[in-house]
Amino acid sequence: MKKRHALLPSSLNALRVFEAASRSLSFTLAAEELNVTQSAVSRQVKQLEENIGIALFIRQHRALTLTNEGKSLATLLTRQFSELNGHIDQLKHQDDNTLRLNVAMSLAVRWLIPRLHSFKEQQPDIDIVLSSIIGNSSDEVSLTNDEYDIAIYNYEDKPQNRFDSTFLRNELLAPVYSALIAPDAQPLTLEQALCFPLLHPTKDRSDWRNWLAQSGIRFSHQDNGLTFDTLDMALTSCMAGQGIAMTDLLLVVNELEKGFLHLPHPVTIIEGPWRYAYVCQNNNSVTRTFITWLKEQVAIERAQFETLANSKGWQIQVASQ
Repeated sequence: MKKRHALLPSSLNALRVFEAASRSLSFTLAAEELNVTQSAVSRQVKQLEENIGIALFIRQHRALTLTNEGKSLATLLTRQFSELNGHIDQLKHQDDNTLRLNVAMSLAVRWLIPRLHSFKEQQPDIDIVLSSIIGNSSDEVSLTNDEYDIAIYNYEDKPQNRFDSTFLRNELLAPVYSALIAPDAQPLTLEQALCFPLLHPTKDRSDWRNWLAQSGIRFSHQDNGLTFDTLDMALTSCMAGQGIAMTDLLLVVNELEKGFLHLPHPVTIIEGPWRYAYVCQNNNSVTRTFITWLKEQVAIERAQFETLANSKGWQIQVASQ
């Protein structure tokens, strides 16, 4: 009888060790994750390479880089291990109505939490446990955490290809200011607004640079504003009247409608480079119900914003494909 899976290594644990090392690009960090020694990780990876006859890492002085073959194998293993873990968890909790969500911080605080009551009204028997992804989702460690059923994260350019991600929505970027810094009914002009401190939602200040470039605006003032780790922090500062913030307008539709926040005039609304996507580790009736509700809420919010934009005469500059 022909032996099945003949090309797999004799020790499948070596694949698990390699997958951990490929995520961190560090034998030391992989050893900490797996609770083994650094030398054991190095030995297992070397044995795996010899066993399958493929170099997986380029070993440099104090640095590891995946070969093209290593990247391909690592992508497959991360996805398959995640699916396997999720399936086992699903089998263990078939009658469990707990929904574990891991959500990007600003989206959770500014958008999801204020809407969860409507989901609970529809599904009172589903218990929700919500945790947050702090910082940008380029940190793959957040998504490899198995303590969630659904993760909603943001990414730039393309989603993490190690995970079976589904696109949720893009960002609509424009500067906003609080009514506290312009109490008069007359809106600030863009030129007036740019005289206030700029509030940056990212450490590299890229959101402001992208918007200014796409809007064709040359910023000539000294940028002595504040920089934050999250968009939520920048918006909190903005609401307190400390400056003008670049924001995803879909997170502040209610504040715009109620007049707590304003857009300067004239202003260009652009589709930012960041996107939101979700990863579902456990495909069951609870997660399917939540995803259906989630997509409905996203569609409602977009329609609500477009109605507001039409009433205000705001123009959305659609990114070229």
